[in-house]
Amino acid sequence: MTERTLRHDGSSKPADLVSTPTDVSDLLSLKSAPARFILYLFILSNVVFTLATLDRMQSAWPSFVGLVLISAGALIVTRPHADPLPWLDTVAIVAIVCVTALVMNWHFPQADGLGRESWNLGAATWLLFFLALRRRARIAWLGIALLTAITIWWAVSVGHSPLFGLTLMQNHWGILLVATLFASSLRRTARIINTLTNRSVDAAAAAAAADASLEIRRQRVSELAALAVPHLERIAIGAPLTDEDRRVFQTVEAELRDSVRGRSLTLPTIADAARDARSRGVTVNLLDDRGAPLPSGDAMRRLGRVVVNELERAQHGTVTARMLPEGRDTAVTVVSGEGEDRQRVSLDDAGERIVG
Repeated sequence: MTERTLRHDGSSKPADLVSTPTDVSDLLSLKSAPARFILYLFILSNVVFTLATLDRMQSAWPSFVGLVLISAGALIVTRPHADPLPWLDTVAIVAIVCVTALVMNWHFPQADGLGRESWNLGAATWLLFFLALRRRARIAWLGIALLTAITIWWAVSVGHSPLFGLTLMQNHWGILLVATLFASSLRRTARIINTLTNRSVDAAAAAAAADASLEIRRQRVSELAALAVPHLERIAIGAPLTDEDRRVFQTVEAELRDSVRGRSLTLPTIADAARDARSRGVTVNLLDDRGAPLPSGDAMRRLGRVVVNELERAQHGTVTARMLPEGRDTAVTVVSGEGEDRQRVSLDDAGERIVG
């Protein structure tokens, strides 16, 4: 038979197309240069607030401790990672928010009015803002509740009313509310993007499968044309046919039957061995009830060697190679001989002989 271009190791299937889901972090482009710039600007602004308010704080060291903690928290909450933010990072952010307040609040100036000295409250809220964006909104609300409780505790402990501490935090609650609503909107957008992406991938996969199927049909048509057309043309011209011509036609008809009924078995080596066996008068049947090759190329090569060996041994009688439906212990059987003198070889999915 002519050279075959189809592969019989199962690799003719189109490559899988995989889409990567989009999440809020992707929409925020946390890996981008602008995102890094905003992060560094946030840290720089806290540095400025720290240095500008040192003379009003009762002690300087809490401000520097708070600066280090808030900066570390900013690096953690904006680090690229698939949402939601990992639990360890989430707990670290809430701990930073609380510890910073515990360290700094009691060193605020004693005056009734506070200015930029309380910068840590705003900075902590922005950490919680991003925590909410990273699909940890409930934990972010827990964090601001703890921050508010610590601030009210500080206010009462230094002689202010609880309302004073609550007033300091009211705007921060509003900021977190905006973050929660914004995160919800971004997640809806991400879901829409993912839906559209999946549809595009499915359409591309369907197109690839259709193209592969069309290519297989074209290859089979080419094989059929190369195999049968010259002989059909000879018959069509009405020239006298010899016994040799009839023998060749019978061989071609058998090979065409193999390509239809035993598609997965028509490896080039098996096709050549089957042609030689038929020339010796052996009846060869190749039957594919599986509809697909064995799982691996090695298994198909082992199958090919077994079938070729049985075909080469046969000098008369019948050789029937059959691929059985998937899911059975026996994947392939090769029966050779005639009458009562028949031999049977059974193979598993790996192309190995089954003993017993």
